[in-house]
Amino acid sequence: MNLSARPGDDFFDYVNGAWIKAHPIPANKTRYDSFIEVRDKTEADLRDLIEDVAKNTSADQGTVEQRIGEFYRMGMDVDRIERQGIEPLQGEFELINNISNVSDLQSVSARMLEQGLDPFFYLYADADSKNSRVMLASLFQGGLGLPDRDYYIRQDNESAKTREEYVQHVTKMFVLLGDPEDVASRNAQTVMRMETRMANASFTRVENRDPEKTYNKMTMKELEGFAPGVDWRALTSELGYPGIDEFNVMNPSFFKELSSMMGDEKIRDWKTFLRWKLISSSAPYLSSKFENESFDFNSRILNGQEEMDPRSKRVIRTVSAALGEDIGRLYVKEHFAPESKSRMVDLVANLKKAFLVRIHNLDWMESSTKIKALEKLDLMEVKVGYPDRWRDYSGLEIKNDSYVMNVLRASTFELNHGNYGLDWAGKPVDRTQWYIDPQTVNAISDFNRNTITFPAAILQPPFFNKDADDAVNYGAIGMVIGHEMTHGFDDQGRKYDKFGNMTDWWSKNDEDEFTKRAQMVREEYDRFEVLPGLFVNGNLTLGEDIADFGGLTMAYQAYRMSLESEPEKIDGFTGDQRFFLGFAQIWRGTLRDEYLRTMVLTNEHPPNKFRVIGAAFNMPEFYQAFPDIKPGDTLYRPEDERPVIW
Repeated sequence: MNLSARPGDDFFDYVNGAWIKAHPIPANKTRYDSFIEVRDKTEADLRDLIEDVAKNTSADQGTVEQRIGEFYRMGMDVDRIERQGIEPLQGEFELINNISNVSDLQSVSARMLEQGLDPFFYLYADADSKNSRVMLASLFQGGLGLPDRDYYIRQDNESAKTREEYVQHVTKMFVLLGDPEDVASRNAQTVMRMETRMANASFTRVENRDPEKTYNKMTMKELEGFAPGVDWRALTSELGYPGIDEFNVMNPSFFKELSSMMGDEKIRDWKTFLRWKLISSSAPYLSSKFENESFDFNSRILNGQEEMDPRSKRVIRTVSAALGEDIGRLYVKEHFAPESKSRMVDLVANLKKAFLVRIHNLDWMESSTKIKALEKLDLMEVKVGYPDRWRDYSGLEIKNDSYVMNVLRASTFELNHGNYGLDWAGKPVDRTQWYIDPQTVNAISDFNRNTITFPAAILQPPFFNKDADDAVNYGAIGMVIGHEMTHGFDDQGRKYDKFGNMTDWWSKNDEDEFTKRAQMVREEYDRFEVLPGLFVNGNLTLGEDIADFGGLTMAYQAYRMSLESEPEKIDGFTGDQRFFLGFAQIWRGTLRDEYLRTMVLTNEHPPNKFRVIGAAFNMPEFYQAFPDIKPGDTLYRPEDERPVIW
């Protein structure tokens, strides 16, 4: 803590100032905060586990040990990767080079889609938002090399500079592929022109948050009529799924434009475009000249990272992502205590009780809507630690040929057999599946399934400490639990009923009241200045902001309900004060300016500091806990500017 700061002027610095000063951002990171701190510890644990497995070079083909060990050893064999260069991808480049017509183009792009290279768009299966018992094939816009469509469209100086640097980066990559400088420069301009055309037809991040706008169900015949430039039947057949007959076309404007581009753009330009998609996606798994150039633009220029992570860290992340539950099974066996799971189950139950009381006592919601809200809360399923049934990766072949080809094979396996795999299209939703790996330092809410999930890896200090004071745990992991619960009732989650179906279960009056209160939250966050002239986008972050505010409110209520008597002071702080300190401490950290810019444009979460002051300064209980915060203090928020939602 920085006790020289006044809580009412900078509560974030008051709680976290000394920690931040003692933890400058390392050269190999874009930020350093509690999430990175815990992620580093988790990755160190994973490294010990994976390296131990990798010592066994005689494991039987197709076993868990063989998959993990072979994948890791191939990723760490730098000498072989350097010798091979782009040779492992030579067959893929030849396929692109041999394209002579639109049919060839779409056939090769289908192969690339299957390999996780996603040249134009993403195709996967997810629960049908209006029939949540069935999985539906979904099409989502893609094709862009910059982080978001706004990078191509915004006219500010920073965006223009980024576009210039991007074209230079694409040029350098084509030179590394062997193109003469002048040809590489023309190719980069072609890529930029085509991506800009796609960007102009793409949904904004705010539009992509809207489940109604992104629900556009079409039969195969309707899709063929809507976007005839793409041979959709040939695509699904080449992928091995000729029976797929329904799609959710999430971004119609994008697919309409892509259809037109198939006829408008020259084949030679499409070949250039696909060469770019192949090398840009594969670069992190190739020889150093490609990996370094990819890092230089995507990490250094866009996010301010000065140095790469050590190779072992990079490879562990790749292996862990590809073999998520294989790795997760090893991780929880060694690093997840059973008592942590039982403690979490109790905390979740207490948070649910608190939420129930809050809903009962809302003075702005009619009883008919309350009943449905309570039913949704009651049916909300909670998953803690790890799945009861582990995924089977036996169909994934990991070979001793090249690192990059193992990455592509893993991506192919995922597109077909993953939890969002096309195998599931048209089949019933499997509610036993997890959609986040146990070793992930995060938590998620799933509107379609009405579930919230807390993986094993987030259940570590400072988020959760089984030996800590209850006040701190309720402020930290309690707030995270409440946050995920509230997501089911945020500006978008509230549109789904207790079964996960998108349907209107609100009275008109309650909907208007909610919208009015949510608008106050949006306006608050719009005023948060992240860097000079750069403000939080309250429309983009609204769901997270409501979830933070609701989660903190619910966690506080649960904490108070858990007390049999008023707790004693510890280090001079009351129980209520420790609750808010515990909350603020999980967001401690510093972010590089470049990363902040990217985050504000592309991320639905506001930067850490604003998550703390946004939620806490809306709560009357916060002012009661810190009575020295008064009108006139920098962060003081008058009562009539504090919304009450959940």
